[in-house]
Amino acid sequence: MNGCMRPLFDGLDAEYIGLDIEAGPNVDVVMNEPYKWDNLEDESFDFVISANAFEHIEFPWLTIKEIYRKLKQGGFACIHAPLSIPEHRYPVDCYRYYPDGFRALGKWGGFQVISATVGGVPSMSAPKEWDEFNDSLMILLKSDKPVNPDDYPVLKYERRIEFVGDNASISSIFHLLIEKDFPSYA
Repeated sequence: MNGCMRPLFDGLDAEYIGLDIEAGPNVDVVMNEPYKWDNLEDESFDFVISANAFEHIEFPWLTIKEIYRKLKQGGFACIHAPLSIPEHRYPVDCYRYYPDGFRALGKWGGFQVISATVGGVPSMSAPKEWDEFNDSLMILLKSDKPVNPDDYPVLKYERRIEFVGDNASISSIFHLLIEKDFPSYA
């Protein structure tokens, strides 16, 4: 409805596939069923990026399992959702995610949680526009091997503890992950 992640792949030797529950701009695959993505091959993706969708998913625990099923071993999922945005049904508006809730969802899905953070509780020291929606961001890794989250780049913008930066975006973390773990794509 309001954009896509396709521009993140500009200049990369990568294929982008837009997935949705209905046809529209930048949608390459329409799922047969929203919680069973059988029209996509299992373990076929290096990255899954979801932005501004998880708040609209009635059963996110089913969606996180499908993401896990479609990612290759060593693949990353980057999930972004607003925390403080007003209700905006499209067609429903079900959830807001705090870092602990995102972590629990990721773990339940079988992932190793690399990072789960939120823009922060509104702060008097930050410009108003940075606090407006308090976006939550979670980075997940599909791996059977134990990992140390400190080995991965983490976009730190949890102002509830300490304000670190103003460039909290999926684009930043996506490109950091590519440069670290998939240098052939960089």
